[in-house]
Amino acid sequence: MHQNLSSLSQLFHALQNERGFSMSYLYENKRRVESDSSHYFFNTNNAIKQLKNLDLQKNIYGNQLELIDNTFQHLEDLPNFRRNILNLSAKPTYTFNLYSYDLISPIIQLMIGLAIQIKNAHPSAVYAYCFFLQWKEKVGLERSTIVRGFVNQNFRNDEYIGHINVLINEQDCYKKSFLSLATIAQKQLFSSLYQTPHIDTLHLIHKQLKTGNGSKILFDMNIRDWFKLISKKINILHNIEQKLQFGLSGVHKLSNKNLDLLKTSERLAYKLSIFTQMPTIEIEQILNASKIYRIPKNKAIIIENNVATHLHIILVGWVKVFNKDKKNKNQILQILNNNNTVLENCIISRQVFNFNATTITDTLMLSIPVNIVEESCKNNISFAQNLIQIMARKNTATLQNLESIKHKNTGQRIGEFFLKLLSEKKWNSNSIHLPYNKSLIASYLGMRREVFSRNLACLSEQGFIIEKDQIIIPNKEKLCQYCTSEIRNQCQNHQFNPCDTIYKK
Repeated sequence: MHQNLSSLSQLFHALQNERGFSMSYLYENKRRVESDSSHYFFNTNNAIKQLKNLDLQKNIYGNQLELIDNTFQHLEDLPNFRRNILNLSAKPTYTFNLYSYDLISPIIQLMIGLAIQIKNAHPSAVYAYCFFLQWKEKVGLERSTIVRGFVNQNFRNDEYIGHINVLINEQDCYKKSFLSLATIAQKQLFSSLYQTPHIDTLHLIHKQLKTGNGSKILFDMNIRDWFKLISKKINILHNIEQKLQFGLSGVHKLSNKNLDLLKTSERLAYKLSIFTQMPTIEIEQILNASKIYRIPKNKAIIIENNVATHLHIILVGWVKVFNKDKKNKNQILQILNNNNTVLENCIISRQVFNFNATTITDTLMLSIPVNIVEESCKNNISFAQNLIQIMARKNTATLQNLESIKHKNTGQRIGEFFLKLLSEKKWNSNSIHLPYNKSLIASYLGMRREVFSRNLACLSEQGFIIEKDQIIIPNKEKLCQYCTSEIRNQCQNHQFNPCDTIYKK
């Protein structure tokens, strides 16, 4: 697996360099010596040869088989197209699209597909690696795009500068996503290799371009200077990418805390709803191909638009699912705890993740690779049915919460929230523990923090004892007035002592 991934990595890098050379050659509109082109073409040809010597199809599944067939067909046509480049008959736009969308983009998809299948790979390490690949490609696009600026003298053109800034912002986004998901080892590797004088110069160019007035450093350069400068950065990123790739199956941690979780976590995993009515041997097969790991509080698990590589199931802890509004504020969609899957709909529909997910507390997570999920759904009807039931239950809960926000006052929403917490404790106590901070609870319930605090003060006047995150309820049966169909169906108190409460729709 690593050998296939390494060969694709070499081809990815070689094609980026060949695209950069070709765009520079066409935009300058003058013939260079033959040795200029032969260097780039030789490296690409060598990478293609290495890839063809491997049985790549053996490790490819699903729609990626068609993807690799199409990619190899475009690679077969590449020698003819190169002749058009060298005699200047190729169009720059068509050349850019061929390299970017017909060759490099599908190769990145294939690399992600292989990374998912690496045995014992840490899910966060895989996610971070995926974002790193996208970041590296955005830097490659910047190289070709700014070459056009030199030729057309566009560095004072507002529309062109705006386009460059969009590309720079995309790079910043992918870099930030990589660092948000990266494990401790990945961050240390990145920090040790990334900071160089060349990259500092490029950061200064970006800073100047973001002012909208162009970059003095770029004004003083020519095409060759620019190409040489940014190529050094791309080569550094390639070096980091290769080391990240070989480290995917290594020992990774998201926190420096040492916990002996293995025995406890495996016992918890066997009791998950997704494994209901499944033979032990089949559960073991899934667990052997999966990863159980600890995620510290406030750590990103999933970032919007990332490729769905794993099905995440919470063993212990709390996770929030959210998106960003126009003001870049978090909109809480779900708050999930033990035995819940995270954004499983994206796994089933083979989509990129459409929301973000971050831990609220220290969390113990089981992550099952997407190919194992697909195989299990095909071969085990219990697994497939369990997953459908989980999705249906979560969908009902989400709709119920949206209905509550829309139709119920703040007091009713808080009462319903407390009743859910009480039901989760199986009515064994008159006290409930607020599982996360009050600001987050308020956001989830669709109210401001100060409104939530005022309601808690009113409850104190009614005999509720509130001590930080602990709430003692004087008469827990009074919370039944806030019951819903969802709560009633899962209420252990109702199952053993049927009540006459008519739940609120």
